[in-house]
Amino acid sequence: MTAEDYPDGSTFRRIVDEAQLHAAVQRIAEGIARDYPHGYPLVVVALLKGAVVFLADLVRRLTMPLEIELVSARSYSGTQRGPVVAVQDDLSRLGLAGRHVLLLDCVLDSGHTLHSVLRSVLSCEPASVRTCVLLRKQRERAVSIEPEYVGADVPDVFLVGYGLDYKNLWRHLPYVAELPPGLAGE
Repeated sequence: MTAEDYPDGSTFRRIVDEAQLHAAVQRIAEGIARDYPHGYPLVVVALLKGAVVFLADLVRRLTMPLEIELVSARSYSGTQRGPVVAVQDDLSRLGLAGRHVLLLDCVLDSGHTLHSVLRSVLSCEPASVRTCVLLRKQRERAVSIEPEYVGADVPDVFLVGYGLDYKNLWRHLPYVAELPPGLAGE
C-alpha cells in the first residue's frame, strides 16, 4: 500500500462539518439535561469504537453525576452491513439494574446494532433507558427503533470521521464525510 491508497480525507465530500457537529452535540446535551435533572445519576453506555469521539464531546457538556461504560458490538465487515450483531461484552457485569441508562451510538443505520444492544441493556433491568445517536441515516430500517436523541439526519452513504471509520481509518477527521466509493474496495 502507498500513501495514495490512504488519502488524508481533506478531499472527501463533507456531510456534517465541525460547526454542525458541535451544535448537534450541544442540542443533545441540552435535551439530556432536561430529561435527567442535576443530581440524577446516569450511566452512559457507549458503543465502541465509533462513538468514542461523540462520547467525549457529549459528557463534557453534561453536569449531572454520571458513569461511563464502554461496550463493543459489531455489525459491519468492511462497508457491508450485516443483520447479525455480535455484542462482545457481558452487559450483566455493568450493574445496570435499577439505574438510569443512556445508550449512545454514533450512527443509526439498519438499526440492528442499537436494537441488539438495547435488548441486552433491557435484560439487565435498568430503571430507565433512552437511546442516543449522533447521526441517523435516512433509510428504511431493518428493525423498528427510534432514538430519543438524534444529532443530525444524514444521507445513506458510508461515513467516516468524528469516530467513524473504514478499516479503522479516518476516525480522526474533525468532520463527517462520505467515503469515496473507489476507496472502499468491497
